[in-house]
Amino acid sequence: MNSNFFAIVFFLFLSAHAQENRLEVEKETSFVQYEGKHLLHEWEGINKSISGVALQDQESEQLTKIALVLIVQDFDSNNSGRDAHALEVLEALRYPEIKFFSDKIAYNQGQIIFNGTLDFHGMKVSKKIEAQVQKAENSFSLSGEFELIPSDFGIELPSFMTVKMKDLLLIRFRVVLLK
Repeated sequence: MNSNFFAIVFFLFLSAHAQENRLEVEKETSFVQYEGKHLLHEWEGINKSISGVALQDQESEQLTKIALVLIVQDFDSNNSGRDAHALEVLEALRYPEIKFFSDKIAYNQGQIIFNGTLDFHGMKVSKKIEAQVQKAENSFSLSGEFELIPSDFGIELPSFMTVKMKDLLLIRFRVVLLK
């Protein structure tokens, strides 16, 4: 894994003091899924290997920071040829991780709004991501969707029969954080 992600995680651990709880991503039920489109077909891929941590204020029980990382090669579209081509297009050997960090978190009527940085394909882009939140005694479940424009990250769109894929991915997610 990239040392930058470890630096973020290390910062989160150091900044955690008595008033904050550290939560970790529960890998068995968390996922990030994308939906891609082309003039001739649509497809989905899913990653069920999310790593990350969050800090929660003990008093308010609100999240104060979150850092997540996904490995590009862990996405599965149920088509090994498409997945292999995606790894080439995304230059997965050069940029193996997708990272998100936010320490600007707001709450609004059962929703959490993360204003953070999405680091993908070697580029960092500010991203606002909204999530529905469900709290349990020892966990937070965050779910939602957002749009991602691959060309914003310098990704050359693949083409099929001389037509490029749509420059828009729909991202759906569920991230479960455990105390």
